[in-house]
Amino acid sequence: MMLAEDTNNQFDKVASVPVGYAGSQAVYSTWATKYEEDMTNMGYNGPRQIVALMHAALGGVTDPSSVRVLDVPAGTGMVGSELQKLGYTNADGLDANPDMLKVAENKQVYQRLIEAKLGTGQLPVDLEPNMYDAVLLVGAFSQNGTHLPCKCLEDLVQITKPGGLIIVGTGSETLQSDVGAALVATLQDLQERALLSIIDKTTRSGYFRDWEGTFFVCRVTS
Repeated sequence: MMLAEDTNNQFDKVASVPVGYAGSQAVYSTWATKYEEDMTNMGYNGPRQIVALMHAALGGVTDPSSVRVLDVPAGTGMVGSELQKLGYTNADGLDANPDMLKVAENKQVYQRLIEAKLGTGQLPVDLEPNMYDAVLLVGAFSQNGTHLPCKCLEDLVQITKPGGLIIVGTGSETLQSDVGAALVATLQDLQERALLSIIDKTTRSGYFRDWEGTFFVCRVTS
């Protein structure tokens, strides 16, 4: 698939090049209106794959609209669109970038949009313990560490109902990086502390570019 050079540069800047958190957010702000088109052209299927896994893990729920879901980071609403297709209309989206959230708002696929940064040691005021049946994170952790910090998973355990799901999806390239190692270590630590249980680890082809995607399906136990 032929891609414009600047399209690749936009992704690589925020995923692998060490631009820092502020630099990555600046790239996302300028990229927001073209983000979804570019990512689709690069073969990004992570949003569809994570929603399908959630649907399967919920065991054929009869009323998807009763399931309260949080999408982190929501970006322009790609996961929200996939949720809506399956009837999961009670979804919120959280992202630190206001320009990405403006695009998501226009799609009307979330009940609420929350502009906040996780992993600061304090929950955003819009979030409370035991709010969500499922929390989805796909593409949340980048190779250069400029997206979410892995420690945010402890925040997400707090806001997920006991017995609820946290599903994390990431590409093979990220999983093989230092950030990927930190992600696995964080999930294992949360499991050892009996805060969640990793009930499935699965790989999907066609996640993004020529990467496979690895998904950790976790059930909150606290």
